Amino acid sequence: MKFFVSLLAVICLVFLVSCSAKTSQTGPTSPQNASLTSVVVSPSSTSVSAGAKQPFTATGHYSDGTTKDLTASAQWKSSNAAVASIDATGVATGVAAGLAAITATASSVQGSANLTVNTAIANLTSIVVSPSSSSVSTGAKQPFTATGHYSDGTTKDLTASAQWKSSNAAVASIDATGVATGVAAGLATITATASSMQGSANLTVNAIANLTAIAITPQLSSIPISTTQQFSATGTYSDGSTRDLSLLVTWSSSSTAAATVDVNGLVTSVAAGTTTITATLGSVTQTFTITVTTPTISDIFVSPDGLTEPIGISQQYTATADYSDGSSSDLSSGITWVSSAPAVATVDSRGVVTSVGPGTTTISATVGSFSDSSTLTVVPAHLQSITVTPSTAKLSAGTLLQFTATGNFDDGSTQPLTSLTWSSSAQNLLTIDVNGVAAGVIPGSATVTATSGTISGTASVTVTNASISSIAVTPANSTMPIGAMKQFTAVATLSDSSTQDVSLTVLWSSSLAAAATISNQGLANSVANGTTTISATVGAVSGSTSLTVSTATLTSITVNPSTAHISAHTYIRFTATGHYSDGSVVNNLPGVSWKSSKPQLASIRGVGIARGKRVGTVTIKATLAGITGTATLVVGNGTLVSTAITPINPTITRGGTQQFAVTGTFSDATTQDLTLNSHWSSTSGSVATIANNPGVAGLATAQASGVTTIGANIGGIQSSTSLTVN
Repeated sequence: MKFFVSLLAVICLVFLVSCSAKTSQTGPTSPQNASLTSVVVSPSSTSVSAGAKQPFTATGHYSDGTTKDLTASAQWKSSNAAVASIDATGVATGVAAGLAAITATASSVQGSANLTVNTAIANLTSIVVSPSSSSVSTGAKQPFTATGHYSDGTTKDLTASAQWKSSNAAVASIDATGVATGVAAGLATITATASSMQGSANLTVNAIANLTAIAITPQLSSIPISTTQQFSATGTYSDGSTRDLSLLVTWSSSSTAAATVDVNGLVTSVAAGTTTITATLGSVTQTFTITVTTPTISDIFVSPDGLTEPIGISQQYTATADYSDGSSSDLSSGITWVSSAPAVATVDSRGVVTSVGPGTTTISATVGSFSDSSTLTVVPAHLQSITVTPSTAKLSAGTLLQFTATGNFDDGSTQPLTSLTWSSSAQNLLTIDVNGVAAGVIPGSATVTATSGTISGTASVTVTNASISSIAVTPANSTMPIGAMKQFTAVATLSDSSTQDVSLTVLWSSSLAAAATISNQGLANSVANGTTTISATVGAVSGSTSLTVSTATLTSITVNPSTAHISAHTYIRFTATGHYSDGSVVNNLPGVSWKSSKPQLASIRGVGIARGKRVGTVTIKATLAGITGTATLVVGNGTLVSTAITPINPTITRGGTQQFAVTGTFSDATTQDLTLNSHWSSTSGSVATIANNPGVAGLATAQASGVTTIGANIGGIQSSTSLTVN
């Protein structure tokens, strides 16, 4: 009996040891044995045109909460190869219109996404009537053009084939060729219709003084081949007043083989030769002769350089030619653009670069035997939503309103969007142009939509029949020195007692051009001592204020910083301070023209941001009214080693903001502020978002209580800090 009891005890002991061993082998303390639970394919749903490519990524999620990029190791498959194919790296190609499911398989676990392939046939999506807002006197003519925009990004002149109509024939008539004639003082909406699509523009007919002369600026005698030059036309009237007529005159070129000119006065040089550019309004004409030259190119350079962008952003790149005579010009044609990694970013024939997927690519431009390139880093941040501003708006029929769009990305960052498709849900009530300027046509409600790829944002707009009762121009009764600029604003009081900014709608004028001129945008430029009246007019309603130009003159300009050092592929912001003869000082001097002595080493654009390109020393110049200030910029060859964000771990209250900066340390032991170079991110956009914009780069806005990590990425080199919101 004891023998059997002992034997039973031994058997139980062996069983318990075996169970213990199995438990030890399969227990949760072994992270190496975490199992794959799901595969997520991104983007989850997207669309491309037939022949276009779409990269996908596969991310594995494991039982221990970790994730892993499985894009390279997963098995990729398309549910319908006749609609879309996909290669071993996860890059799909649209074949024909239809829907295909893209599947990634790893360890018997699958994830999928939907890919819609659209037909490559281009459809008419919008009609833009130009000019969008114009003014003529009674009896004068105003030609309009209609440009069709198609789904494949192309455009077509529809002026001759469109059906033209005036909303008020008693104010303005229009013929079959798109030429309107002012009949009586008032406001009319000019509409062009083609294929059930409409576009419109506003025409104000004024009973004003007669136009006596037109002046064209700048007064250039030549431009290089394959470049563009913007000209403007200023009208002088019988009462001594002047108006910017650039959008009202009819521009023409006597030899389009040498140079063309568009409806806005932009001249494009085509081939060597001479042409006469003419600006005509009514019976008044002005001409000038310009020669297209073929200077010898000594080098070209591409800008911008060293950008770090999220996915889905379009950016205009520019190729600038340096000539043997020391001059330089941005090229508009004759350039071959190439992206070294189309799965990261594509580039079209115009130099517009669109980020597609994460990674680094080189954007190259070639002109003849000359070539240059620029690096672009794309971070894995996807456009999540679009915010349209204003989100709700009310405007009077016949007036204009500017809309803007901000992209919200899944890494908690925000960024202004410029390459968008704008549309109106009711074009008979409200039209909107490619720049987001909406025009009220007749009373009613409409939705304005801004679209980028498959993501859209909207705003609600109400067009009223309220008429303009009065216009207030600000700043009122102001003074400015000679050689300065001042922005004016026009606000209308309507018949329903509401107010509206009509600065884009009014026709601006200056009663004494010898003292100051004013542009279509309300920007006054002082010329000499005197007093002028600045007027803003819509139809028969006008508002005005006096502007006195003092005897003080601009004597010098200080550029800050006066001496700077940056590394190639980085940016720096310069500012200009004006000093006047009466002792006054103007910071951030408006209207300054910026220039680099060697743009192939460092270029600088209108806002004063210089971009280092190649090693060397350049002189940065700021010029206004014939006065120039300078600064020295040294571009070094140091490579970025590390970055650090300041302030460290700050705390702010909900609704507040925090400005962050990032400093880079380079291989040559130099340090530099790289705030403008960085792509900023926030791990929790619900706690705080952060802006990527040259004006407010690194500015975080608190949304709700919590903690988020603020990151800065410069070409793949990253740093971070925490932000607490109370």
